[in-house]
Amino acid sequence: MSNNHEKLLILQRQLVIAVLFLLILSLVFVIGLYFADILRILCISLLLSYLMISIVDWLEKRLHNRVFAVSLVYLVMLGVATVAALLLLPALTWQVSQLVQTTINALPELLNKFTEALAPLEHRFRAYQIEVKSIDILNNIIGTMPKPDPTAIVSRVTDVAMSTMTWLVYGISISVITFYFLLDGEKLKESIIKIFSPKQHAFLHALTADIDKSLQSFLRGQIILGIAFGCLMLIVYTCLGVQYALLLSIFLSLMEILPVIGPPIGLIPAIISVAFHGMTIPGNRLGHVIILTIVFTILQQFKDNVVAPKYIGRVIGLHPVLVFIAIMIGARLDGVLGIILAVPAACVINVIFSHLHFSWSDSLEPLVMPEPVVMPETAPITSTLDITEPAETESKQG
Repeated sequence: MSNNHEKLLILQRQLVIAVLFLLILSLVFVIGLYFADILRILCISLLLSYLMISIVDWLEKRLHNRVFAVSLVYLVMLGVATVAALLLLPALTWQVSQLVQTTINALPELLNKFTEALAPLEHRFRAYQIEVKSIDILNNIIGTMPKPDPTAIVSRVTDVAMSTMTWLVYGISISVITFYFLLDGEKLKESIIKIFSPKQHAFLHALTADIDKSLQSFLRGQIILGIAFGCLMLIVYTCLGVQYALLLSIFLSLMEILPVIGPPIGLIPAIISVAFHGMTIPGNRLGHVIILTIVFTILQQFKDNVVAPKYIGRVIGLHPVLVFIAIMIGARLDGVLGIILAVPAACVINVIFSHLHFSWSDSLEPLVMPEPVVMPETAPITSTLDITEPAETESKQG
């Protein structure tokens, strides 16, 4: 009876903790909506600091000054951004415009070939007195499709970006906060831990250490390996003669940030480009699509199963279903930025739940009543001192 009572008490505690957690989560969500802009800046700054923390620590050991190390990293990042803006951005803009324009121009020809392939099916329909003309349906669809001007779209986006100060304020704020995260992040973490009771310090230190490890693993794995894989695919696209190789490889690198669903999405534009324009190697377009898919699959499997485990290990620890759910929730909450931040947030929540689970298990162990111990029957305990020995000794001496 007492054992059932203890189990019921444990269940009540778990339900109370779960309800309190949901209430706190709802409160955090409401507050987050009110301070959405501030939270975006903090989250982006935190991710950037985790991305650069390893480089800063390595430079600090050699320069013996953390301010110089952070400043040097910032100068290198500024130089890379300047080169990208001067060299890559114009080429990228031109490729976007050309891709949109050539795809729209090639679409009617592709649809005409599609209708020619459907001609035998139309004859079958006519045999059953069913009058269906696919060419008319496709022509109506093509006639109703909008024909945007890529140059006008790019110029409009540029005008909107230049007419507002929001992005400039965001960029400056993120740069400043990231600088101080890199400079005094460890002191800031210790200051937050000291707010809590000293009994919780060991738990919080272990929790923050695992969160640091999980986030650094994610950023090393998904971002750095994603950029490296994008550069590799740029070489592959160029060798195979895929048009718009720079644009397609950059899009693939961005999609590689998202586990599970990112790589297939990143390959779709390349497949569409090859289906419309083909490649420079011999063969038809269908064969080109198959070749590109096979090469991509082989390289992707090599990266995921050989390079990634040795480089970052398997520290993220999220099931693909949970990754998918996190990405969908992030997209629902904050669009593209929510998608990018979804997986790191899921990693942090996973670490917190793991530590809380072990903590709850340890705290609930004393509630389990131990089984009564039955002592075995033993002989009466007597003194180990032999009180007759002195008397015997005296008699011998006498």
